[in-house]
Amino acid sequence: MLGKLFFLAIAGGVASAWVFGLESWRIFPRNDVPGMINIFHGDQAGARNLEKGSLAEEIKDYDRKQTTDNARDVEMVNQYYNMATDFYEYGWGQSFHFAHTKKDEGHDESIARHEDRLADVLGLKTGDKVLDCGCGVGGPARQIARHSGAHVTGVTLNDYQVARAKLHTAKQGMEGKVAFEQGDFTKLRWEDESLDAVYAIEATCHAPKLADVYGEIHRVLKKGGRFATYEWITAKGYDANNKDHKDILTEIEYGNGLPPMRTPEEIRKVAAEVGFKVIFEEDLAQDNEGTRPWYHRLDMSWWQYQLTHVTCFTMETLGLAESGTVSIHGMLLRAADGLVRGGKSNCFTPMHLFVMEKL
Repeated sequence: MLGKLFFLAIAGGVASAWVFGLESWRIFPRNDVPGMINIFHGDQAGARNLEKGSLAEEIKDYDRKQTTDNARDVEMVNQYYNMATDFYEYGWGQSFHFAHTKKDEGHDESIARHEDRLADVLGLKTGDKVLDCGCGVGGPARQIARHSGAHVTGVTLNDYQVARAKLHTAKQGMEGKVAFEQGDFTKLRWEDESLDAVYAIEATCHAPKLADVYGEIHRVLKKGGRFATYEWITAKGYDANNKDHKDILTEIEYGNGLPPMRTPEEIRKVAAEVGFKVIFEEDLAQDNEGTRPWYHRLDMSWWQYQLTHVTCFTMETLGLAESGTVSIHGMLLRAADGLVRGGKSNCFTPMHLFVMEKL
């Protein structure tokens, strides 16, 4: 019976991929893009230090923290990326973020342009020392280094992501142009006024206290240095009295390892408190001329997500996937649903760009 389930899942997946053109569903890796077999083999880079010893226990503890007041801590963020990183690479690539997307652009092209925008607003040039706060597996750092000639160091809380980032960097021959290390961006190791620029892409939203990370970034920047960040915050259409909007934000927070969602006003207030001057801001999600909605890829991928979920269930039942894989993918499905609803109702944006300067 289990053997039949396995072959039905694979056959169904191949057939659906052929009929629907499901680019994200694949069993085996393609170039540097992992397949589901990589996820099922578990720890690809040998550095995933699970807080609770297993994925099954990790997701249980994560659920507890998300539903307990004042329990959404740094450890929860590390747990989230221990669980989600393989799925992110599988479904999205090496850059874990959304992008302002023109109608004639593909996914990779829009991702690169979204990253290049940061290099341009920061005015990066060859020889600059730049910090990527919350670097993931290093996709943005590598692109920004290529685009600008600056040297980029990425810091992430998660050891597993550091190992993946270094692996990709070696494969792409970019050692010496970028570097990656484990660290807490609320406790940066750099000396005062030692960096030319800092950026963050959909990352500071994970900080339990925004002032902690903004304050550290301000400290390590040289005078006149700039910090550019794409923030996950409430959008133009958000109504604090709208129950649906509150429910949507709760789904996004649960599925993405976040503390309570912030507002644009909170971003400006904290920036001023730590000593930054906001010199430019724009919510790119509000640009509807010649663009696709930022959530279009999530909205168009429903069949892929369901197919992946069935495959996860089959593999875990057969003992080919780690226990907890289905629950973790279920968490990510909740995230996708919340994000799409947040985009369609315009109560949430993942790409409000703030550019700040240290006076």
